[in-house]
Amino acid sequence: MNLPAYKKISVTKKAVIYLTLFIAFCGWSSIYLSWGGWLSKPSFFIGFFLFCLCIYYCRRITSGEMTNVVNWTLISAFFSIIPAMGDWHASFHSYFYGYIATYYGLFFYYMLRTWKVSPNALMKIVTVFCFIWVAIEIGQQFTYPEYWFLGRQNEWDIVENRMGLWRFYIWGIDFVMLAFAFYAGKAFSSKQYSKVNMIYFIIFTVGILCYCSRKHIVAVVVVIMYAILMIESKHKWKIRIICLVVMAILFYSFYDDYLAMSAEAVDSQGAGEDFIRYLAAKYFIVDFSNSPLYPIFGTGWGSLALGNKLEYCKHVLHFYISDVGIIGYYSTVGLVGVSAIIFYIYKFIRNWKYIDLGYKMFFIMKMILVVFDFWMCWAIGIIAYGTFLYLLDENIKENKLIKSKL
Repeated sequence: MNLPAYKKISVTKKAVIYLTLFIAFCGWSSIYLSWGGWLSKPSFFIGFFLFCLCIYYCRRITSGEMTNVVNWTLISAFFSIIPAMGDWHASFHSYFYGYIATYYGLFFYYMLRTWKVSPNALMKIVTVFCFIWVAIEIGQQFTYPEYWFLGRQNEWDIVENRMGLWRFYIWGIDFVMLAFAFYAGKAFSSKQYSKVNMIYFIIFTVGILCYCSRKHIVAVVVVIMYAILMIESKHKWKIRIICLVVMAILFYSFYDDYLAMSAEAVDSQGAGEDFIRYLAAKYFIVDFSNSPLYPIFGTGWGSLALGNKLEYCKHVLHFYISDVGIIGYYSTVGLVGVSAIIFYIYKFIRNWKYIDLGYKMFFIMKMILVVFDFWMCWAIGIIAYGTFLYLLDENIKENKLIKSKL
């Protein structure tokens, strides 16, 4: 048995990948483009294009370890058309628009399988986009109050200050986490020490820090500690010392601001049973809809009545469906849709011994965030997920082939 053979990416195919990622990153949240992370027209157009490509090349789509996960995710989510049209009176056209604009990242997965894209070539492209993301996040810290990229431009007119940094909410954190984990995994597990991998790892760590999200910072710290324990490199003590020094510097620089930010969050959101995420989660589980179809299939997309109710939740109750993680996804696609995520977790754990450290780190980070910042709640998270599943397919296949030769 031979290791996987990948095809060279043509200029046209590379252009499709670049365009897809540019739309996924919402043009890095340019205030001039005004692309949002939810149901934007560019997302639908690129999604419909990828959907048509998948239909045209359906016989060429090869199967990987995670292909059935993608298949069931799309099928289980589509069942939400039943309550969308039955309970919320959505039209098929509006539902189809929401479905394609949300799940185009999984059609991207099929496209990658059809074109047999090299994981390294794909990650080089992803890395370019993530470097630009980090440059925007860090660069605008020095240009503020002048700025050109803002993720929440339709919700707030001012930029929030956290931990002494300006928070711009640039879309694409899921991909930056993937790049961080990819290069951290290489830096910590490679038998040959690489300064480049270590530099990339540090750059993306700083980028995530500048995102100013407490939960993402905690996730990064947890997986770095896990990686330090699992390190395989012959330079492991050198790498451990570098990591501990970097973490000590960050701890010294930002710990007081982190505590202040946490205190502000408690003051504004409440504690205990008044904690806003708890109340929102309870509402979306119990009170959002009394339809018997709701726990099974959720609500779907494309209904004006549904949109109005979500706006009421946001502006009156201050309950955000995207802030309650997998419970928000449950509200949209029901238990049937959530079963696809359980299937994914099962498949990942089942193949644990065939998966490289970096991908394990990304998996752990996402599991930490699953009840807060669930990747399936927005298109950018889903396309990062689809990209990750393709990389995971190829990684598992390669490691199985290597182990079979031993």
